[in-house]
Amino acid sequence: MGLGSTTTRSSRTTASSTARTNFTGLVRQGSRGTVVKQVQRVVGVSADGIFGSGTAAAVKRWQRSHGLTADGVVGPRTGSAMGITGSTRSTTTTTSRSTTRTAVSSSGIINTAASLVGTPYVMGGTSPSTGFDCSGFTQYVFARNGKTLPRTAEQQRQATTRVSSPRVGDLVFFGAPAWHMGIYAGNGQMYDAGNSRVDTTKRAIWTSAVTYGRV
Repeated sequence: MGLGSTTTRSSRTTASSTARTNFTGLVRQGSRGTVVKQVQRVVGVSADGIFGSGTAAAVKRWQRSHGLTADGVVGPRTGSAMGITGSTRSTTTTTSRSTTRTAVSSSGIINTAASLVGTPYVMGGTSPSTGFDCSGFTQYVFARNGKTLPRTAEQQRQATTRVSSPRVGDLVFFGAPAWHMGIYAGNGQMYDAGNSRVDTTKRAIWTSAVTYGRV
């Protein structure tokens, strides 16, 4: 009887915390504000009001578990299902500024990647001193530019927003689940830590069977 009571209370709490509303705004990676904090509380990440890659990944997981399109964007359908309220007017302005910052930082990502060419390939490596594997390399480069990525290639694939037209600084993924990855350098090339024969290098992407993700 005690267990049944606990389950009932828990169900009521969950239902009330995600009660459907008529949300008409839109927040996505780069947005900031009180609406973002509401989203973060629903998906179970730190409510700092900044919609980063970690929040986007958590939103995608929430969307998948609720039968919604897992695009990491909180629009009217996802926001209403989450029970989100409030205006996103100020968030939209901030998003524009954030997009500008992201575009500028892509040059920093490429400069960092270029500076690491020649670093030995080491399975499990995550730094210039120990060597890199493919996802250790991308994780390190983005961390040096203020962006946190998870550890493995597949985790990074799931944490990014898939794009069909890559920009310099986007991530390149081979396979799904991803078994290899690199950083898009433009003109069909990428920086990657490939294997012990090539180490960390810039080279042509040798197949069209890749996908691209944006942080």
